[in-house]
Amino acid sequence: MRNGETKGDFDAIVIGSGMGGLTTAALLARCAGRRVLVLERHWRAGGFTHTFSRPGGFHWDVGLHYVGADVVRPGMPRDVFQVATGGGVEWNRMPDPFERLVFPGFEVELRSGEERFVADLSRAFPGEARALRAFLSDARRATSWMASAGVRALAPAPVSRAVEWALSPRSRIAGARTKEILDRRFRDPRLKAVLGARWADHGLPPGESAFLAHAVIVRHYLEGGFYPAGSAATIAQGATRVIEAAGGAVRVRSSVERILVRGGRAAGVRLASGEEISAPLVVSDAGARNTYLKLVPEDVPVPFRERLRDLPTGMSTATLYLGLSASPERLGVRGENFWIHDGLDQDAMWARRHAVPDGDVSHVYVSFPSMKDPRARAHTAEVITAVDARDFSRWEGTRWRKRGAEYEDTKERIADAMLAVAERRLPGLSELVVHRELSTPLSTREFTDHPGGEIYGIPWTPERARTRWLGHRTPLPGLLLTGADALFPGIVGAMMSGAFAAAAAEGVRLFGAIRSVARSAGASPRATASATSPSTA
Repeated sequence: MRNGETKGDFDAIVIGSGMGGLTTAALLARCAGRRVLVLERHWRAGGFTHTFSRPGGFHWDVGLHYVGADVVRPGMPRDVFQVATGGGVEWNRMPDPFERLVFPGFEVELRSGEERFVADLSRAFPGEARALRAFLSDARRATSWMASAGVRALAPAPVSRAVEWALSPRSRIAGARTKEILDRRFRDPRLKAVLGARWADHGLPPGESAFLAHAVIVRHYLEGGFYPAGSAATIAQGATRVIEAAGGAVRVRSSVERILVRGGRAAGVRLASGEEISAPLVVSDAGARNTYLKLVPEDVPVPFRERLRDLPTGMSTATLYLGLSASPERLGVRGENFWIHDGLDQDAMWARRHAVPDGDVSHVYVSFPSMKDPRARAHTAEVITAVDARDFSRWEGTRWRKRGAEYEDTKERIADAMLAVAERRLPGLSELVVHRELSTPLSTREFTDHPGGEIYGIPWTPERARTRWLGHRTPLPGLLLTGADALFPGIVGAMMSGAFAAAAAEGVRLFGAIRSVARSAGASPRATASATSPSTA
Protein backbone atom coordinates (compact mmCIF):
# COMPACT_ATOMS: atom_id res chain seq x y z
CA MET A 1 0.00 0.00 0.00
CA ARG A 2 1.45 3.37 -0.97
CA ASN A 3 1.74 5.98 1.74
CA GLY A 4 -1.34 8.22 1.78
CA GLU A 5 -3.77 5.46 0.79
CA THR A 6 -6.19 4.02 3.32
CA LYS A 7 -8.33 1.25 1.90
CA GLY A 8 -11.14 -0.48 3.74
CA ASP A 9 -12.02 -0.57 7.42
CA PHE A 10 -9.46 -0.86 10.20
CA ASP A 11 -9.96 -2.50 13.56
CA ALA A 12 -7.72 0.04 15.27
CA ILE A 13 -5.82 3.26 14.65
CA VAL A 14 -2.51 3.88 16.41
CA ILE A 15 -1.31 7.49 16.62
CA GLY A 16 2.47 7.55 16.42
CA SER A 17 5.03 4.95 15.40
CA GLY A 18 7.35 4.98 18.40
CA MET A 19 8.27 1.76 20.15
CA GLY A 20 5.00 1.68 22.11
CA GLY A 21 2.81 2.36 19.09
CA LEU A 22 4.53 -0.13 16.80
CA THR A 23 4.46 -2.83 19.49
CA THR A 24 0.76 -2.32 20.18
CA ALA A 25 -0.07 -2.41 16.47
CA ALA A 26 2.13 -5.42 15.70
CA LEU A 27 0.79 -7.49 18.61
CA LEU A 28 -2.82 -6.69 17.72
CA ALA A 29 -1.99 -7.74 14.16
CA ARG A 30 -0.04 -10.91 14.83
CA CYS A 31 -1.74 -12.24 17.95
CA ALA A 32 -5.32 -11.07 17.37
CA GLY A 33 -5.51 -10.83 13.59
CA ARG A 34 -6.47 -7.14 13.71
CA ARG A 35 -6.08 -4.73 10.80
CA VAL A 36 -4.28 -1.76 12.30
CA LEU A 37 -3.47 1.63 10.77
CA VAL A 38 -0.44 3.40 12.24
CA LEU A 39 -0.26 7.14 11.57
CA GLU A 40 3.12 8.91 11.87
CA ARG A 41 3.62 12.68 11.53
CA HIS A 42 7.32 12.34 10.55
CA TRP A 43 8.45 11.22 7.10
CA ARG A 44 9.99 8.08 8.60
CA ALA A 45 8.43 5.57 10.99
CA GLY A 46 10.08 4.48 14.21
CA GLY A 47 10.00 7.37 16.68
CA PHE A 48 13.17 7.17 18.75
CA THR A 49 14.10 3.96 16.93
CA HIS A 50 14.45 5.74 13.59
CA THR A 51 17.84 6.45 12.05
CA PHE A 52 19.41 8.89 9.63
CA SER A 53 22.45 8.87 7.37
CA ARG A 54 24.86 11.25 5.67
CA PRO A 55 27.20 10.90 2.65
CA GLY A 56 30.23 8.79 3.36
CA GLY A 57 28.31 5.83 4.76
CA PHE A 58 27.71 7.51 8.12
CA HIS A 59 24.64 6.25 9.94
CA TRP A 60 23.27 7.15 13.39
CA ASP A 61 20.43 6.09 15.69
CA VAL A 62 18.59 9.01 17.28
CA GLY A 63 17.37 7.26 20.44
CA LEU A 64 18.45 3.65 20.80
CA HIS A 65 22.03 3.59 22.07
CA TYR A 66 21.92 0.20 23.79
CA VAL A 67 19.48 -2.04 25.66
CA GLY A 68 19.84 -4.62 28.40
CA ALA A 69 19.71 -8.41 28.27
CA ASP A 70 15.91 -8.51 28.63
CA VAL A 71 15.68 -8.64 24.83
CA VAL A 72 17.68 -11.90 24.60
CA ARG A 73 17.11 -13.90 27.79
CA PRO A 74 13.95 -15.99 28.29
CA GLY A 75 10.97 -13.99 29.49
CA MET A 76 8.04 -11.91 28.38
CA PRO A 77 10.10 -8.90 27.15
CA ARG A 78 12.06 -11.15 24.80
CA ASP A 79 8.89 -12.81 23.54
CA VAL A 80 7.14 -9.48 23.00
CA PHE A 81 10.09 -8.13 21.04
CA GLN A 82 10.36 -11.23 18.89
CA VAL A 83 6.66 -11.38 18.10
CA ALA A 84 6.28 -7.63 17.49
CA THR A 85 9.22 -7.49 15.06
CA GLY A 86 8.63 -10.87 13.44
CA GLY A 87 12.04 -12.02 14.65
CA GLY A 88 13.64 -9.48 12.36
CA VAL A 89 16.20 -8.06 14.81
CA GLU A 90 19.63 -9.53 15.49
CA TRP A 91 21.18 -8.36 18.75
CA ASN A 92 24.89 -7.77 19.06
CA ARG A 93 26.42 -8.08 22.53
CA MET A 94 28.64 -5.19 23.55
CA PRO A 95 32.14 -5.98 24.81
CA ASP A 96 33.13 -6.19 28.48
CA PRO A 97 33.51 -3.74 30.05
CA PHE A 98 30.47 -2.28 28.32
CA GLU A 99 30.46 0.96 30.35
CA ARG A 100 33.23 3.21 31.67
CA LEU A 101 32.27 5.77 34.32
CA VAL A 102 34.84 8.55 34.31
CA PHE A 103 35.33 11.08 37.15
CA PRO A 104 38.14 13.46 38.11
CA GLY A 105 41.00 11.28 39.29
CA PHE A 106 39.38 7.87 38.89
CA GLU A 107 37.46 5.62 36.52
CA VAL A 108 35.25 2.57 37.05
CA GLU A 109 34.54 -0.21 34.57
CA LEU A 110 31.20 -2.03 34.51
CA ARG A 111 31.16 -5.59 33.23
CA SER A 112 28.17 -7.85 32.63
CA GLY A 113 26.93 -10.10 35.42
CA GLU A 114 25.65 -9.30 38.91
CA GLU A 115 28.52 -11.07 40.68
CA ARG A 116 31.08 -9.22 38.59
CA PHE A 117 29.25 -5.97 39.27
CA VAL A 118 29.59 -6.54 43.03
CA ALA A 119 33.14 -7.90 42.81
CA ASP A 120 34.43 -5.06 40.60
CA LEU A 121 32.92 -2.32 42.74
CA SER A 122 34.01 -4.03 45.97
CA ARG A 123 37.55 -4.12 44.62
CA ALA A 124 37.39 -0.42 43.77
CA PHE A 125 35.71 0.44 47.08
CA PRO A 126 36.93 -2.03 49.72
CA GLY A 127 34.49 -2.93 52.46
CA GLU A 128 31.38 -2.08 50.43
CA ALA A 129 30.36 -5.59 49.31
CA ARG A 130 27.57 -5.95 51.90
CA ALA A 131 26.21 -2.47 51.14
CA LEU A 132 26.32 -3.19 47.41
CA ARG A 133 24.27 -6.35 47.84
CA ALA A 134 21.79 -4.45 50.01
CA PHE A 135 21.53 -1.80 47.28
CA LEU A 136 20.81 -4.46 44.65
CA SER A 137 18.19 -5.95 46.98
CA ASP A 138 16.60 -2.50 47.22
CA ALA A 139 16.59 -2.33 43.42
CA ARG A 140 14.93 -5.76 43.17
CA ARG A 141 12.19 -4.75 45.59
CA ALA A 142 11.52 -1.52 43.71
CA THR A 143 11.42 -3.15 40.28
CA SER A 144 9.16 -5.97 41.49
CA TRP A 145 6.62 -3.27 42.29
CA MET A 146 7.14 -1.84 38.81
CA ALA A 147 6.75 -5.24 37.16
CA SER A 148 3.23 -5.56 38.53
CA ALA A 149 2.12 -2.05 37.53
CA GLY A 150 0.76 -3.01 34.13
CA VAL A 151 -0.92 -6.13 35.48
CA ARG A 152 -2.60 -4.09 38.22
CA ALA A 153 -3.91 -1.72 35.59
CA LEU A 154 -5.52 -4.58 33.68
CA ALA A 155 -6.94 -6.48 36.65
CA PRO A 156 -10.48 -5.97 37.99
CA ALA A 157 -10.66 -3.19 40.59
CA PRO A 158 -10.90 -5.49 43.68
CA VAL A 159 -7.89 -7.51 42.52
CA SER A 160 -5.94 -4.38 41.69
CA ARG A 161 -6.61 -2.91 45.14
CA ALA A 162 -5.57 -6.14 46.84
CA VAL A 163 -2.30 -6.31 44.89
CA GLU A 164 -1.68 -2.62 45.63
CA TRP A 165 -2.10 -3.23 49.36
CA ALA A 166 0.14 -6.32 49.33
CA LEU A 167 2.91 -4.43 47.54
CA SER A 168 2.63 -1.20 49.54
CA PRO A 169 5.98 -1.73 51.36
CA ARG A 170 7.70 -2.02 48.00
CA SER A 171 5.89 1.03 46.67
CA ARG A 172 7.46 3.08 49.45
CA ILE A 173 10.99 2.23 48.38
CA ALA A 174 10.02 2.62 44.72
CA GLY A 175 8.78 6.15 45.44
CA ALA A 176 11.76 7.22 47.54
CA ARG A 177 14.32 9.55 45.98
CA THR A 178 17.35 7.83 44.49
CA LYS A 179 19.66 10.04 46.56
CA GLU A 180 17.88 8.93 49.73
CA ILE A 181 18.65 5.28 48.98
CA LEU A 182 22.27 6.03 48.03
CA ASP A 183 22.79 8.05 51.22
CA ARG A 184 21.21 5.28 53.31
CA ARG A 185 23.47 2.57 51.91
CA PHE A 186 26.84 4.26 51.28
CA ARG A 187 29.22 6.76 52.87
CA ASP A 188 31.83 7.13 50.15
CA PRO A 189 30.76 10.03 47.87
CA ARG A 190 32.73 8.45 45.01
CA LEU A 191 30.68 5.25 45.15
CA LYS A 192 27.47 7.24 45.35
CA ALA A 193 28.59 9.10 42.21
CA VAL A 194 29.34 5.83 40.43
CA LEU A 195 26.00 4.22 41.30
CA GLY A 196 24.08 7.37 40.41
CA ALA A 197 26.03 8.14 37.24
CA ARG A 198 23.68 6.65 34.64
CA TRP A 199 20.69 8.79 35.55
CA ALA A 200 20.53 10.09 31.97
CA ASP A 201 19.27 6.61 31.00
CA HIS A 202 15.96 7.55 32.64
CA GLY A 203 16.09 11.34 32.79
CA LEU A 204 16.56 12.77 36.29
CA PRO A 205 19.54 12.99 38.70
CA PRO A 206 19.51 11.20 42.08
CA GLY A 207 18.15 14.16 44.03
CA GLU A 208 15.05 14.44 41.85
CA SER A 209 14.31 10.94 40.54
CA ALA A 210 12.16 8.22 42.05
CA PHE A 211 14.35 5.28 43.04
CA LEU A 212 12.06 3.09 40.97
CA ALA A 213 13.34 4.74 37.78
CA HIS A 214 16.99 4.31 38.73
CA ALA A 215 16.46 0.76 39.99
CA VAL A 216 14.95 -0.29 36.68
CA ILE A 217 18.07 0.94 34.87
CA VAL A 218 20.45 -0.72 37.34
CA ARG A 219 18.66 -4.06 37.00
CA HIS A 220 18.18 -3.76 33.24
CA TYR A 221 21.90 -3.47 32.52
CA LEU A 222 23.27 -5.94 35.07
CA GLU A 223 23.86 -8.52 32.34
CA GLY A 224 25.47 -6.13 29.86
CA GLY A 225 24.44 -4.15 26.84
CA PHE A 226 23.12 -5.10 23.39
CA TYR A 227 22.73 -3.24 20.12
CA PRO A 228 20.70 -4.12 16.98
CA ALA A 229 22.78 -5.30 14.03
CA GLY A 230 21.91 -3.07 11.11
CA SER A 231 20.82 -0.26 13.47
CA ALA A 232 17.52 0.41 15.21
CA ALA A 233 15.88 0.81 11.80
CA THR A 234 15.47 -2.97 11.74
CA ILE A 235 12.93 -2.67 14.58
CA ALA A 236 10.47 -0.46 12.67
CA GLN A 237 11.06 -2.48 9.50
CA GLY A 238 10.22 -5.74 11.25
CA ALA A 239 7.13 -4.35 13.01
CA THR A 240 5.88 -2.79 9.76
CA ARG A 241 6.08 -6.17 8.00
CA VAL A 242 4.06 -7.76 10.81
CA ILE A 243 1.40 -5.03 10.65
CA GLU A 244 1.12 -5.18 6.86
CA ALA A 245 0.93 -8.99 6.83
CA ALA A 246 -2.40 -8.74 8.70
CA GLY A 247 -3.77 -6.20 6.22
CA GLY A 248 -2.76 -3.12 8.16
CA ALA A 249 -0.60 -0.17 7.15
CA VAL A 250 1.94 2.34 8.43
CA ARG A 251 1.43 5.82 6.98
CA VAL A 252 4.02 8.57 7.38
CA ARG A 253 3.51 12.33 6.88
CA SER A 254 0.10 11.80 8.50
CA SER A 255 -0.26 14.20 11.42
CA VAL A 256 -3.32 13.59 13.61
CA GLU A 257 -5.13 16.77 14.60
CA ARG A 258 -8.04 15.40 16.65
CA ILE A 259 -9.48 12.20 18.06
CA LEU A 260 -13.07 11.85 16.86
CA VAL A 261 -15.73 11.15 19.48
CA ARG A 262 -19.15 9.73 18.67
CA GLY A 263 -21.70 8.44 21.13
CA GLY A 264 -19.38 9.13 24.04
CA ARG A 265 -16.46 7.02 22.78
CA ALA A 266 -13.43 7.37 20.52
CA ALA A 267 -14.42 6.59 16.94
CA GLY A 268 -11.44 7.54 14.79
CA VAL A 269 -9.19 10.49 13.98
CA ARG A 270 -9.05 13.63 11.87
CA LEU A 271 -5.74 14.43 10.21
CA ALA A 272 -4.26 17.88 9.78
CA SER A 273 -5.13 17.52 6.09
CA GLY A 274 -8.83 17.28 7.01
CA GLU A 275 -9.11 13.56 6.21
CA GLU A 276 -11.18 11.59 8.71
CA ILE A 277 -10.60 7.89 9.37
CA SER A 278 -12.91 5.77 11.51
CA ALA A 279 -12.09 2.81 13.73
CA PRO A 280 -13.68 1.30 16.88
CA LEU A 281 -10.37 1.56 18.78
CA VAL A 282 -7.83 4.38 18.93
CA VAL A 283 -4.46 3.96 20.65
CA SER A 284 -2.31 7.03 21.24
CA ASP A 285 1.48 6.85 21.28
CA ALA A 286 1.66 10.67 21.21
CA GLY A 287 2.35 11.04 24.95
CA ALA A 288 -0.10 11.83 27.73
CA ARG A 289 0.10 15.61 27.37
CA ASN A 290 -0.37 15.64 23.61
CA THR A 291 -3.17 13.09 23.88
CA TYR A 292 -5.23 14.73 26.62
CA LEU A 293 -4.39 18.40 26.02
CA LYS A 294 -4.37 18.50 22.20
CA LEU A 295 -5.99 15.43 20.62
CA VAL A 296 -8.95 14.70 22.92
CA PRO A 297 -11.66 17.35 22.41
CA GLU A 298 -12.00 19.88 25.24
CA ASP A 299 -15.64 18.92 25.87
CA VAL A 300 -14.60 15.36 26.80
CA PRO A 301 -14.22 15.19 30.62
CA VAL A 302 -10.61 14.40 31.64
CA PRO A 303 -10.37 14.78 35.45
CA PHE A 304 -6.61 15.31 35.48
CA ARG A 305 -6.21 17.82 32.64
CA GLU A 306 -5.11 20.64 34.93
CA ARG A 307 -2.60 18.44 36.72
CA LEU A 308 -1.11 17.49 33.35
CA ARG A 309 -0.76 21.15 32.41
CA ASP A 310 1.17 21.80 35.62
CA LEU A 311 3.67 18.96 35.21
CA PRO A 312 7.23 19.95 34.24
CA THR A 313 8.66 18.69 31.00
CA GLY A 314 11.24 15.94 31.16
CA MET A 315 14.90 15.80 30.20
CA SER A 316 16.00 17.25 26.87
CA THR A 317 19.36 16.72 25.24
CA ALA A 318 21.89 18.09 22.82
CA THR A 319 23.39 15.33 20.69
CA LEU A 320 26.57 15.67 18.67
CA TYR A 321 26.71 13.24 15.74
CA LEU A 322 30.23 12.54 14.52
CA GLY A 323 31.49 10.90 11.33
CA LEU A 324 35.03 9.56 11.80
CA SER A 325 37.86 9.01 9.34
CA ALA A 326 39.18 5.87 11.03
CA SER A 327 38.44 3.34 13.75
CA PRO A 328 38.20 4.60 17.36
CA GLU A 329 40.23 1.51 18.28
CA ARG A 330 43.32 3.69 17.97
CA LEU A 331 41.93 5.64 20.95
CA GLY A 332 41.69 2.47 23.02
CA VAL A 333 37.95 2.08 22.41
CA ARG A 334 36.45 -1.39 21.97
CA GLY A 335 32.81 -0.36 21.61
CA GLU A 336 31.94 0.44 25.22
CA ASN A 337 30.05 3.54 26.39
CA PHE A 338 31.80 6.37 28.24
CA TRP A 339 30.09 8.48 30.91
CA ILE A 340 32.42 11.45 31.52
CA HIS A 341 31.83 13.82 34.47
CA ASP A 342 33.73 16.82 35.78
CA GLY A 343 32.65 16.21 39.40
CA LEU A 344 30.88 13.83 41.79
CA ASP A 345 27.66 15.76 42.40
CA GLN A 346 25.17 14.58 39.78
CA ASP A 347 22.51 17.07 40.89
CA ALA A 348 24.93 19.97 40.52
CA MET A 349 25.67 18.82 36.97
CA TRP A 350 21.95 18.72 36.24
CA ALA A 351 21.59 22.29 37.54
CA ARG A 352 24.43 23.40 35.27
CA ARG A 353 22.58 22.26 32.14
CA HIS A 354 21.38 25.87 31.75
CA ALA A 355 24.99 26.86 31.02
CA VAL A 356 25.39 24.49 28.06
CA PRO A 357 24.40 27.11 25.42
CA ASP A 358 27.26 29.23 26.78
CA GLY A 359 29.73 26.39 26.25
CA ASP A 360 29.83 25.12 29.84
CA VAL A 361 29.35 21.34 29.66
CA SER A 362 29.72 19.32 32.87
CA HIS A 363 29.05 15.78 31.63
CA VAL A 364 28.72 13.80 28.42
CA TYR A 365 27.79 10.29 27.34
CA VAL A 366 29.92 9.01 24.45
CA SER A 367 28.83 6.11 22.29
CA PHE A 368 30.36 4.52 19.19
CA PRO A 369 27.47 3.02 17.16
CA SER A 370 29.72 1.66 14.41
CA MET A 371 31.68 -0.43 16.91
CA LYS A 372 28.47 -2.01 18.25
CA ASP A 373 27.07 -2.81 14.82
CA PRO A 374 28.81 -5.47 12.70
CA ARG A 375 26.94 -4.18 9.63
CA ALA A 376 28.20 -0.59 9.93
CA ARG A 377 29.91 0.75 6.80
CA ALA A 378 31.70 3.75 8.33
CA HIS A 379 32.88 4.83 11.75
CA THR A 380 30.63 7.03 13.87
CA ALA A 381 30.32 8.44 17.37
CA GLU A 382 27.63 10.23 19.37
CA VAL A 383 28.17 12.63 22.26
CA ILE A 384 25.15 13.57 24.40
CA THR A 385 24.53 15.97 27.28
CA ALA A 386 21.43 17.12 29.15
CA VAL A 387 20.07 20.61 28.41
CA ASP A 388 16.99 22.62 29.30
CA ALA A 389 14.61 23.29 26.41
CA ARG A 390 13.73 26.69 27.85
CA ASP A 391 17.23 27.88 27.01
CA PHE A 392 16.35 27.47 23.32
CA SER A 393 12.94 29.15 23.52
CA ARG A 394 14.10 32.26 21.65
CA TRP A 395 14.09 30.14 18.46
CA GLU A 396 10.62 28.67 18.99
CA GLY A 397 8.58 28.98 15.80
CA THR A 398 11.58 28.79 13.49
CA ARG A 399 12.00 25.93 11.04
CA TRP A 400 14.52 23.12 10.97
CA ARG A 401 17.76 24.17 9.24
CA LYS A 402 16.41 27.74 8.96
CA ARG A 403 16.83 29.07 12.48
CA GLY A 404 19.38 31.77 11.73
CA ALA A 405 23.03 32.63 12.33
CA GLU A 406 22.76 33.11 16.10
CA TYR A 407 21.32 29.61 16.51
CA GLU A 408 24.04 28.09 14.33
CA ASP A 409 26.71 29.93 16.34
CA THR A 410 25.20 28.59 19.56
CA LYS A 411 25.23 25.06 18.17
CA GLU A 412 28.89 25.38 17.19
CA ARG A 413 29.77 26.62 20.68
CA ILE A 414 27.92 23.68 22.28
CA ALA A 415 29.51 21.17 19.89
CA ASP A 416 33.01 22.49 20.62
CA ALA A 417 32.42 22.25 24.37
CA MET A 418 30.97 18.73 24.21
CA LEU A 419 33.84 17.50 22.07
CA ALA A 420 36.33 19.07 24.48
CA VAL A 421 34.81 17.15 27.41
CA ALA A 422 34.97 13.90 25.43
CA GLU A 423 38.60 14.64 24.55
CA ARG A 424 39.57 14.65 28.23
CA ARG A 425 39.12 10.89 28.31
CA LEU A 426 39.54 10.18 24.60
CA PRO A 427 42.43 12.38 23.41
CA GLY A 428 42.69 12.35 19.63
CA LEU A 429 38.95 11.96 19.03
CA SER A 430 38.61 15.39 17.40
CA GLU A 431 41.41 14.54 14.95
CA LEU A 432 39.25 11.70 13.58
CA VAL A 433 36.18 13.89 12.98
CA VAL A 434 35.37 14.51 9.32
CA HIS A 435 31.67 15.27 9.78
CA ARG A 436 29.73 16.69 12.71
CA GLU A 437 26.26 18.07 13.38
CA LEU A 438 24.36 18.90 16.53
CA SER A 439 20.71 18.40 17.38
CA THR A 440 18.93 20.38 20.10
CA PRO A 441 15.51 20.12 21.79
CA LEU A 442 14.12 22.11 18.88
CA SER A 443 15.02 19.26 16.52
CA THR A 444 13.41 16.73 18.85
CA ARG A 445 10.27 18.85 19.10
CA GLU A 446 10.19 19.27 15.31
CA PHE A 447 10.20 15.54 14.60
CA THR A 448 8.36 14.08 17.60
CA ASP A 449 6.13 16.93 18.81
CA HIS A 450 7.18 16.08 22.36
CA PRO A 451 6.65 19.08 24.67
CA GLY A 452 9.95 20.87 25.20
CA GLY A 453 11.72 18.29 23.08
CA GLU A 454 11.70 15.89 26.03
CA ILE A 455 13.04 12.42 25.26
CA TYR A 456 11.54 10.29 28.05
CA GLY A 457 8.07 11.75 28.49
CA ILE A 458 6.72 12.82 31.88
CA PRO A 459 9.69 12.81 34.27
CA TRP A 460 9.96 10.01 36.83
CA THR A 461 9.83 11.98 40.05
CA PRO A 462 8.62 10.39 43.32
CA GLU A 463 5.26 12.07 42.60
CA ARG A 464 5.13 10.36 39.20
CA ALA A 465 5.80 7.01 40.87
CA ARG A 466 2.73 7.52 43.06
CA THR A 467 0.49 8.65 40.19
CA ARG A 468 -2.42 6.32 39.46
CA TRP A 469 -4.24 8.35 36.81
CA LEU A 470 -1.59 7.74 34.14
CA GLY A 471 -1.89 4.35 32.52
CA HIS A 472 -3.10 2.49 29.47
CA ARG A 473 -6.80 2.99 30.12
CA THR A 474 -8.20 6.50 29.63
CA PRO A 475 -11.38 8.35 30.70
CA LEU A 476 -12.62 8.12 27.09
CA PRO A 477 -14.02 4.69 26.12
CA GLY A 478 -12.41 3.36 22.95
CA LEU A 479 -9.14 5.25 23.60
CA LEU A 480 -6.00 3.65 25.06
CA LEU A 481 -2.59 5.13 25.83
CA THR A 482 0.70 3.44 24.98
CA GLY A 483 4.35 4.43 25.19
CA ALA A 484 6.59 5.82 27.93
CA ASP A 485 3.91 7.83 29.75
CA ALA A 486 1.71 4.77 30.15
CA LEU A 487 4.40 2.63 31.79
CA PHE A 488 8.12 3.47 31.70
CA PRO A 489 10.57 5.31 29.42
CA GLY A 490 13.17 3.78 27.15
CA ILE A 491 12.97 1.23 24.36
CA VAL A 492 12.06 -1.77 26.51
CA GLY A 493 9.74 0.25 28.77
CA ALA A 494 7.82 1.59 25.78
CA MET A 495 7.77 -1.86 24.19
CA MET A 496 6.23 -3.46 27.29
CA SER A 497 3.76 -0.59 27.45
CA GLY A 498 2.74 -1.60 23.93
CA ALA A 499 2.10 -5.13 25.14
CA PHE A 500 -0.06 -3.94 28.04
CA ALA A 501 -2.01 -1.62 25.74
CA ALA A 502 -2.70 -4.49 23.36
CA ALA A 503 -3.81 -6.61 26.33
CA ALA A 504 -6.08 -3.79 27.49
CA ALA A 505 -7.77 -4.03 24.10
CA GLU A 506 -7.89 -7.83 23.77
CA GLY A 507 -7.82 -9.05 27.37
CA VAL A 508 -5.02 -10.64 29.39
CA ARG A 509 -5.26 -13.75 27.22
CA LEU A 510 -3.13 -11.80 24.76
CA PHE A 511 -0.07 -12.56 26.87
CA GLY A 512 -0.72 -16.27 26.38
CA ALA A 513 -1.01 -15.68 22.66
CA ILE A 514 2.32 -13.82 22.66
CA ARG A 515 4.02 -16.72 24.41
CA SER A 516 2.40 -19.23 22.06
CA VAL A 517 3.40 -17.34 18.91
CA ALA A 518 6.92 -16.84 20.24
CA ARG A 519 7.34 -20.55 20.95
CA SER A 520 5.88 -21.65 17.64
CA ALA A 521 8.20 -19.25 15.82
CA GLY A 522 11.23 -20.37 17.82
CA ALA A 523 11.66 -17.32 20.02
CA SER A 524 15.39 -17.60 20.62
CA PRO A 525 16.59 -14.20 19.42
CA ARG A 526 19.49 -13.99 17.06
CA ALA A 527 22.37 -12.63 19.08
CA THR A 528 26.03 -12.35 18.22
CA ALA A 529 29.21 -11.71 20.12
CA SER A 530 30.56 -8.19 20.47
CA ALA A 531 30.89 -6.20 17.28
CA THR A 532 34.04 -5.74 15.28
CA SER A 533 34.97 -2.59 13.46
CA PRO A 534 33.43 -1.89 10.07
CA SER A 535 35.21 -3.11 6.98
CA THR A 536 36.34 0.44 6.28
CA ALA A 537 38.77 0.32 9.22
